[in-house]
Amino acid sequence: MKNELEMIQTLFEYQSFGLLPFPIKPFSEEIHDSKEGRMLYLNALNGIQMSEQEIYNWFAEKKLDNCGLILGEIGNLSILEFENEKSLNNLINNLSKKNETNISDIIFQNLLETLITATTCIYTPEHKIQFWFNYSKKLPTFNYEKNEKNSIYNGIKIYSDGFTIAPPSFIRNKNEVGQFEISLGKPPINFPEEIVFFI
Repeated sequence: MKNELEMIQTLFEYQSFGLLPFPIKPFSEEIHDSKEGRMLYLNALNGIQMSEQEIYNWFAEKKLDNCGLILGEIGNLSILEFENEKSLNNLINNLSKKNETNISDIIFQNLLETLITATTCIYTPEHKIQFWFNYSKKLPTFNYEKNEKNSIYNGIKIYSDGFTIAPPSFIRNKNEVGQFEISLGKPPINFPEEIVFFI
């Protein structure tokens, strides 16, 4: 009973933030292929939140189901993800050491130093750190693995389209099960317009 209550309460919280949750298969990152599950996903893609009754009915009955959230403009969600705390601190240090600083870098550095207490903070099963923002064109989808090895962007990913798996979902990787955890459940904040670091 505890698991489904936690999921139901968390989904209500996401909806109060203006986000668009929908059910995901248990221990997975896959959308349901059932007619009802697919319909709830398509509704979310069209900006329609689940009703309270739909949340109760679905997650009380399907106790192990995960939760997905729509990203991008429709879902009003962009995610800035760091491989670990070291990659977050490296970016802060690199910004402070830049020879030519600009107002964008200064504001970004100040933001990074306060992020842990400023916006929604999530730990993934792989112990990556996610910071959630209201959708921003200043946070385009980005994958550091496509950049040079010693780049200032190392350890950074941005998700601003598609969907993401959200707490308190569980993921099975081979024989291990890990959970998405909320470190700070504040609503997502706006990403400052002055920051053009990723543009």
